[in-house]
Amino acid sequence: MENESSKTKNKSKDSVFVDLFQNPENVLRLYKELHPEDTEVTIDDIKIQTIKSVLVNTLYNDLGFLVKDKFVVLVEAQSAWNPNMPLRMLFYIAETYRRYLADTVQSEHSQTKVKIPKPELYVVYSGERKKCPETVSFSEDFFNGDSPIEIKVKILKNVDMTIYGQYIGFCKVFNEQRKIYNDSIMCAKETIRICLEKGYLVSYIQEHEKEVVDMMAELFDEEYQRAAYNRASQKDAIEKGIAEGMAKGIIKGRTEGRIEGKAEERKTIAERMREKGYSEKEISELLGI
Repeated sequence: MENESSKTKNKSKDSVFVDLFQNPENVLRLYKELHPEDTEVTIDDIKIQTIKSVLVNTLYNDLGFLVKDKFVVLVEAQSAWNPNMPLRMLFYIAETYRRYLADTVQSEHSQTKVKIPKPELYVVYSGERKKCPETVSFSEDFFNGDSPIEIKVKILKNVDMTIYGQYIGFCKVFNEQRKIYNDSIMCAKETIRICLEKGYLVSYIQEHEKEVVDMMAELFDEEYQRAAYNRASQKDAIEKGIAEGMAKGIIKGRTEGRIEGKAEERKTIAERMREKGYSEKEISELLGI
């Protein structure tokens, strides 16, 4: 399963979310929807700072960007609930600040306080969890509020016509179609048809339909393989549990049988000793009963 694990880890780099926000125009739109009060921001104020790596097990995130050197915004897309997201965001923000200091020729070892942008952390959640919090907290979730370190992450989870809300809607349509179709291409094409009808990511889909179909087909196959692997693992675990249970039962039965057999043997010997005139005390001392 190592290759499968590697493919799954690389999947986020090639997902619709990552591809969607490689376009600075879409990043600008996202920022404006998160900060409608900032009416003067332009595309020139946006600088994408997503952490990327060609290695499987090194750190990377889905989207990071700077706005006027005032905000550093990190956004992660999650289709399954991950309770470790505050910890992951801690890693991401630390690496983003490290790179920011290097880019702005500053050092944390300087005698003067460095200038860094204010962080904002978001998760775009498209999964099926019904009770989903508005925010998650590193301190609360890991240490019941008793921690000198705090990271708060806002959860974006509603389907609407914001660019992130449309992405969530797109994912939910895909998940629904994945349950209906066993064919990856049919699932992808039907997802696109429904999303165009609903108005989800219309311009993006129309411009990148082939790439979207390919990405969804690959994701469909990965999910199918992972589900098949999980079912096989569960079956193996059940069969192993049954086998172990049977083995323990056999051993226990043999042990209990031997004990009962020895008890019966001692009882028979005791009866014979009584017939020969041995006292109960003598029988008890000789047989250990």
